[in-house]
Amino acid sequence: MKTPAVELKEPLDLTKLMDKGVVFEVNTNEEEEAHQLDDEDVEYTNNLLKYLNLEVAGDDLKAEDTYVEGHPFEKIASNMFNLLGNGKIKKRVLREGYGQKPPDMSVVRVHYNGYIEYQVEPFDSTYARTKPHQFTVNNGEVLVGLDLAVQSMKLNEKSQFIVHPDYAYRKFGCLERVPGDSEVLFEIELIEIIDCGAAATFEQLPEQEQKEFKHVYEYCLALCAKGKDMFGKNINGATKEYNAAVSKLEHCFLADMAEQEKQQELLMRLYTNLLICHAKTDEPKKGCINFNKIMDLVKGTDLKIPAKCYYNNAKCLRMLGDYKLAKRRLEVAYRAEPKNPDILNLLLNLEDDMRKSRREEIERSKAMCGIKEA
Repeated sequence: MKTPAVELKEPLDLTKLMDKGVVFEVNTNEEEEAHQLDDEDVEYTNNLLKYLNLEVAGDDLKAEDTYVEGHPFEKIASNMFNLLGNGKIKKRVLREGYGQKPPDMSVVRVHYNGYIEYQVEPFDSTYARTKPHQFTVNNGEVLVGLDLAVQSMKLNEKSQFIVHPDYAYRKFGCLERVPGDSEVLFEIELIEIIDCGAAATFEQLPEQEQKEFKHVYEYCLALCAKGKDMFGKNINGATKEYNAAVSKLEHCFLADMAEQEKQQELLMRLYTNLLICHAKTDEPKKGCINFNKIMDLVKGTDLKIPAKCYYNNAKCLRMLGDYKLAKRRLEVAYRAEPKNPDILNLLLNLEDDMRKSRREEIERSKAMCGIKEA
């Protein structure tokens, strides 16, 4: 399905915004930052209501007809199997995954909801935060039960786990959300596995296998993760890793449509990262090249261009002096994120640039015609 082009009903009238006395700038005031955090907390709390689980309260209307004696977690556990020999982690697969399980020390990205017995609202939810959680497997970064649960999963799998307190929050609990000595139920979705060892082993593969998508994909995921880690410390090094991944991914062999879709999704991420890097290092032409690649990539697909791409392309276009196109890009970004202060600041700065450019053009025209000020 082709993604329709974004059409603006009318251009953004910045003069109206300015007439109201609103100044858009990045806010460093602690009180206003706290207010913004409060807004995020409210959004998170509201989102939690989307993930109520009646099953953990023993009142699931969709449950099986067969009645099972006991507390809600006991009923849920009756449809699970023991993941460990000691029975302290039980598992039920809700959606089958595919491929291999996460290798040791690989990086994974997961979505999850966490519940305690008799409380239908999650005590923690990455879905409600609208951002998956990323961690390194078997590296002590998350609860032992959550770590072991994810190690048992395959890519795209969705499963439920009941975790004993010994592998969860133990006798201490977790603030006011989880009482001490509580079993917890995690509903987990494994959405990405990044095998960091893939980059080291890829070069050892025969030349023909280095062009196969399954090997290239793992290699490029590892390069992407490496670039992300380097971004804040060595942006040029990050750019190098992203470019290496793009080169491999653009020229690999694709066996079917599923591989093509995965290739496109990762290329979108890499082009976006490169666009941001070049906008940050004042390399506007290279930034625009990557934005054009993004535009070509989404044609005929369901992929959508995020606001940050339009914003960073506008930054590059402004450096090149193409203010009109930069403004059009920013207007699209504004429609997607009208409260983003960076977008609003750049819009106002562009208005200043355009007024200055018009004045300079008028002065040049007058000079060419020999017109002097009275």
